[in-house]
Amino acid sequence: MDSLPRPTAASGLAQYLALTVALGGLQFVWSVETGFGSLYLLSLGMKKSHVSLVWLAGPLSGLVTQPLVGILSDNCTAKLGRRRPYIIGSTVAVVLCLIVIGWTRELTGSRPALTIWLAVIAFYAMDFAINCIQASMRALIVDSLPTSRQDAGTAWASRMIGAGNVAGYLMGFLDLVRLLPFLGSTHMQVLTSIASLLLVATVAITCYFSPEIPLARSPAQSGVGGSSLRALGTIFTSIRSLPVAIKDVCRIQLFSWIGWFPFLFYGTTYVAHLYVATHTSAGSTDSSADLMERGTRAGSLAMFAYAVSSLGFSVILPVFAYSSASRSALRQRRYRAGTLSTLGQLRQVLRKTQRAASISLSKMWMISLAVFSVAMLLTFVVSTVRGATWLIAACGFCWAVTIWVPFSIIGETISEFNSSERSMRDDGRGDGYFPVDSADIPMEELATGEQGGDDQPEYGFGGRNEDVPQRSSNTGGLSAGTILGIHNVFIVVPQFITALASSLIFAFFEHANDSKSENSDSQQAHEIALVLRLGGISSVVAAYYAWKLGH
Repeated sequence: MDSLPRPTAASGLAQYLALTVALGGLQFVWSVETGFGSLYLLSLGMKKSHVSLVWLAGPLSGLVTQPLVGILSDNCTAKLGRRRPYIIGSTVAVVLCLIVIGWTRELTGSRPALTIWLAVIAFYAMDFAINCIQASMRALIVDSLPTSRQDAGTAWASRMIGAGNVAGYLMGFLDLVRLLPFLGSTHMQVLTSIASLLLVATVAITCYFSPEIPLARSPAQSGVGGSSLRALGTIFTSIRSLPVAIKDVCRIQLFSWIGWFPFLFYGTTYVAHLYVATHTSAGSTDSSADLMERGTRAGSLAMFAYAVSSLGFSVILPVFAYSSASRSALRQRRYRAGTLSTLGQLRQVLRKTQRAASISLSKMWMISLAVFSVAMLLTFVVSTVRGATWLIAACGFCWAVTIWVPFSIIGETISEFNSSERSMRDDGRGDGYFPVDSADIPMEELATGEQGGDDQPEYGFGGRNEDVPQRSSNTGGLSAGTILGIHNVFIVVPQFITALASSLIFAFFEHANDSKSENSDSQQAHEIALVLRLGGISSVVAAYYAWKLGH
C-alpha cells in the first residue's frame, strides 16, 4: 500500500483537532450501538436474556483486541506508518458491519432465525473493529505529541468523545426517516448510514493530517512479538504489587461498573417500554410498532439529556476539585513575592475562591457514586417517562466524574512515584504514562482552571520533559501501560458479571411470563428496572470504598 500524501504538519489547535476528531466519529458509532442496539435486536425477535449475552462482545473484544493491536502496531513497518493501517482497515470493517446491521432483514429475506444470527455476528465483529480503532487512535495521539502536550491532547480527546456522544443521542431522538429518507427507510438504517459517513469523514481527516514516520524493519524485531506477548502476562501477575491507592481505585471500579453497564445498554430500552406502557394504559389506538418507534425516540431524548449534562459537568467539575498535587501547587503560589498587577490580584482572588469551594477527588467520586445509587434505586417509585428522563439526566454528573477522577488518581500516583525515581537518576529522564483503555475513557487534566497558565506546575502525571514522547521506562519506575491494563481488567470484568446476571434475570421472567401468557411493556420496564436497581446497590458498595479512599 502506498503512503498517503504528506500535508504540512498541523500544529497547535489544528493538530489537536486533527488527532482527536476520529474519536468523536467513533463515539458516535458507539452511542448508536449502546443506545439502540438492544431495541433493534428485540425488534428482530430476540429474547432479552439472549440480548444480554450479545453484549459480552464488548468485554471480550476489550480484553483481546486492544492489547493485541497494540503489540502488532508497535512493530508494523507499513509505509502508512504503524497506526494508520489498523485505523483504516478497522474503519472499513466497522462500515461494513453497520451496513449489515441496518439492512439485516433485506439481506436475509426476512427469515427470522437467519436475521438474528447475522445481526449478532455483525455486532460482535463491529465491537472488535471499534476496539482496534480505539487502541490505534490512542497510540497515535501518544506517538504524535511530546510529553508536555499529552495532557492537552487527552483533554481534546475527551471533548471530541463528549461531542460524539451528544450527537449520537440527538440523532436518535430526531425523526430521521422523515428528515433523511434517502439514507434509508427505517430509523436504524438512517442511523447506521450517518454513523458510517461520519466515521469515514473523521478518520480521513485524522489519517491525512497526522502523518507518521514508517518504522524501519530491523533484525531485532523478530523477537519483539514474543517478548511483547510475554509482557501481557505481567498485567495479571502484577496485581498484587500495585500501589495501595491504585488497588483501591480498581476495587471501586469493579463495583461501580456493575452499575454502569446496565445503565448504558438498557437506559434507552427502559424509557421506551415506559413510554409504550403509559400510552397503552391511557387508551392509545396507535399500533405497537408506532408506539415503540416514538418510545425509542423518547429514550434517546433521555440519553441525549444525559450526554449534554455529562459534557457540561466535565467542563465545570475540575475547577472545583483538587488532588494533593494541584492543592500543593495552589498553596505554593500563594507565597510568591512581588507586587501583583490588577490582573494578578484578580487571579489570586479567584484562586482563593477556588480553594474555598473545592473538594477532594475522592470525595467528589464518592458523592457521584451515591447520586448514581439513589437515581437507580428511585426506579422503585418512578413510573413516568418524564421522571425516568430526569433520573437519567442526573446521571450525567456521575458519568463526568467516572471518566475523569479514577484516571486522575492513577496518573498522580504514577507521577509521584516516578518523580521520586527521576530525582535519583542523573539523566533526568522521566517515566511517562499513556492513556489507552477499552471503555473510551480518557485521562482528564487535574485542576482544569490552573492548566496552561504562566505559573503551571513543574510536574504532571507523566513528567514535564519537553520533547520526549511518553513511553514506559525500563529504569525501575511504575509501568503506566501495565497499570492501565490492570485497571482496564477491573472495568471489563463487571460487564461479564452484569451480562450474565441480567441474562438470568430476564430468562427467569420470560419463563414466568410464558406460563402466564403475559409480557406487557410495563412488565418489561419492570424487569429492566430491577437490573438497574441491582446496579445501584453495587454502586453503594463502590461509594463506601470511595469514602475509605478519602480517609
